[in-house]
Amino acid sequence: MKKPQITVQQIMQAALDIAADKGAGKVTLDAVAKASGLSKGGLLYHFPSKEALISAMVQHLLDNAEQNRLQLAQADASVLVSLLKARRLFSQSVSGNTAMAILAAAAEQPALLQPIQQHNIKVLAEVLAEQRHELEAMLLMLASEGLLFQELLTISPFSEEQKAKLEQYMINRAQELKQ
Repeated sequence: MKKPQITVQQIMQAALDIAADKGAGKVTLDAVAKASGLSKGGLLYHFPSKEALISAMVQHLLDNAEQNRLQLAQADASVLVSLLKARRLFSQSVSGNTAMAILAAAAEQPALLQPIQQHNIKVLAEVLAEQRHELEAMLLMLASEGLLFQELLTISPFSEEQKAKLEQYMINRAQELKQ
């Protein structure tokens, strides 16, 4: 009987699951190979180093967040509103341990975060292109990002109710800015 082919998506999910369940330090090539049902050599075929794996994890999370934002943008006329809603979804769907794995890797190699920085520059330009109230739009983006990072790092002082109120306020304010 032939073994089923393991996809890059399955490897990525195994790595994200390890980060979420066990923490940043446990995302090793050996652990990911075992969790995805591959030999270490099989994993190295797809990801020749831990850095390549972490880079792919960053890109995977970024792609998912951007896909959510673009889907939300179809319903909202505002780039800022869709961005704020997508960040809310992202913070609900990504474990703090996953974020910690990425941040830990980035601390070792800051270049791994370059795709996120480039994406943020692009999205900021899109937001500013549609806004007359540039400073307030940037403040809403910054507040959303701060709230997201506090959640991911599990250092937020806000209750779930307070966080939901803040997120809704930012979305409502962004909708008012577009009018």
